[in-house]
Amino acid sequence: MRELRPLTPDRVGDLVGPCAPCTFWQTVPRNGHSDPREPLEQLADWVETVTADWGPPGRVAYVDGQPAGHVLVAPARHVARLAAFATSPSDPSTLMLVTAVMTPPYAGGGLRKVLVQSAAKDALRHRARSLEVVAARPLAVSRHSCVLDVAFLEKVGFRVERDHPAYPRLRIELRTVVTLRDEAAAAVARVLARVPGVRPVPETHPNGSSHASVTDRA
Repeated sequence: MRELRPLTPDRVGDLVGPCAPCTFWQTVPRNGHSDPREPLEQLADWVETVTADWGPPGRVAYVDGQPAGHVLVAPARHVARLAAFATSPSDPSTLMLVTAVMTPPYAGGGLRKVLVQSAAKDALRHRARSLEVVAARPLAVSRHSCVLDVAFLEKVGFRVERDHPAYPRLRIELRTVVTLRDEAAAAVARVLARVPGVRPVPETHPNGSSHASVTDRA
């Protein structure tokens, strides 16, 4: 079974990736000192804060009950690390794609695109007109693994909004992606069909046809 579940404080332990649990985007060292709390505690507090102000800041993907990836999205005012980038948006209400991370064997299979699509779909629910992201070009020095790459984002529809040699800010107009739900379900089915040992769950429609589906739990 494949599911995309809202990110809640009790699910921060299911965040995946090479640096998980990671607070890169949520924190900025002050006067050379970092927050002394454990990363999971910091993340849980961040999720709770964003949820109270805006809504669940992302989704966690599960395959057969196991965490497979996650996507984070939040208004810029809740993404503290943006202040370290020259291309950070001036409007604190700008909705930002923070990161999208997958774990093997799904890292190269297309599920990351599905996660980005789910973030855009959540943005649409909030009546947002666009979604922005600060990303990295190959010239970026000491790039953090939670910073998405420009090439991937351009493939899924983002375009440069404010250019920079290393860390441009990209933007996608959400009116161009109004069919995200069906596209995401179809993409998940195609990707998981190629993963050994994972079989799509058929979903029967009124017309008698069937296709594999992804569960999108609110």
